[in-house]
Amino acid sequence: MAPPTDQFASPGNPDILWTEDQTTSKYPDAPANPSRSCILGLATANPENCYPLKEFGMESVRIFGYGEMPLANTFVDRICKASGIFQKHMACTYDIYETHPSLLQYHANNLGERIEIYEPVAMNIGKMAAEGALSDWGGDRADITHLITYSTTMILSPSLDLRLVKALNLKATVKHYSVSLMGCHSGVNGIRTAAEIAQADPTSRILVVFVEVNSAAAQTLNPENPLLDLSPFLLNMLFGDGAGAVVVGKHPTRKETALFEVHRAQTYLVPDTIKSIGAKLLESGLHTTLEKNVPAIVGQNVGPFVTELLHNTKLSYANVNWAVHPGGKAIVDAVEKNCKLQPEQLGVSRHVLKDYGNMGSTTILFILDKFRNDKKVDKTIHPWTAAVAFGPGVTVEGLLLKFPES
Repeated sequence: MAPPTDQFASPGNPDILWTEDQTTSKYPDAPANPSRSCILGLATANPENCYPLKEFGMESVRIFGYGEMPLANTFVDRICKASGIFQKHMACTYDIYETHPSLLQYHANNLGERIEIYEPVAMNIGKMAAEGALSDWGGDRADITHLITYSTTMILSPSLDLRLVKALNLKATVKHYSVSLMGCHSGVNGIRTAAEIAQADPTSRILVVFVEVNSAAAQTLNPENPLLDLSPFLLNMLFGDGAGAVVVGKHPTRKETALFEVHRAQTYLVPDTIKSIGAKLLESGLHTTLEKNVPAIVGQNVGPFVTELLHNTKLSYANVNWAVHPGGKAIVDAVEKNCKLQPEQLGVSRHVLKDYGNMGSTTILFILDKFRNDKKVDKTIHPWTAAVAFGPGVTVEGLLLKFPES
């Protein structure tokens, strides 16, 4: 793996991460490093319905008719204990199946119904997160120049970005586009893309919104042989619903506060893993593939990846915060074991997994938000953060972030 290009650094000294003198900056009013793109606003949102995982699992057994499956209750107990998840937020309550019975049928042609379920929820929580990020930023929404939306759980046309332009009362001239079906690493990808836009044009202000309604994609088992493939039920248990949003820009003004500086971005596609993680949108909805070897693949590659992310800095595994996408407890465990980390170094990732489950692209924003809030009360938290997420490919995406100087 080649060392990363310091995409967001001023050219020259590779130690500039440590040596730049901000007191001589021509932007004295901004505490952030003026050569860096920054996250200027950040917010998250969830549907109101929150279920303990055990309750959700037992209701799923009942609703989907798994009660006749041998050892169904034992299977739920085992998932609850092994998942690292205590509760999660779900848009689709149990009564959704009374009005949409086709969702209980194996491989039924119900994509249209799923889109009808997804659309109002995605707009609701997406708008909530976006409004929260705009408020956190504190700027004039008329200054937003770009809007990017990410969602893996469904697609819309007119797309989510176009709908949010109107819902958020943004200018009709906002440059907007939508990314669908990218996967769990798209939270990091979206921040990186916005940072690159800001580097190209420091006057731009980019709003990025991530929305995942995994409950609208829940699939049932094959009734003829439910034990043949238990992955649909497992995925239903692990994934939750949520949204997140960021405002990204460069050269913060007096009215703006940088939450994180974006210093580096890096991507790595692990060879020969194209089938390890994937998803297909079919007539019966979104069907996800997650092979058993994914934690091992992540574990084998995350150490070299982060080592290269920290290349030519004075940083090490011990003096950065680890913002790792918790695709599942096994993923987090694999990172901890292979990188020889202390358990507390992945405490924030485990905390978000416990309270929300895997929310796909939005999960990394919940982790960054917790680090940001924890930093306010705990000055011992490291100034540097390595944010890492994993998705189809297997793709590894990473960012090197820094809390601005106080």
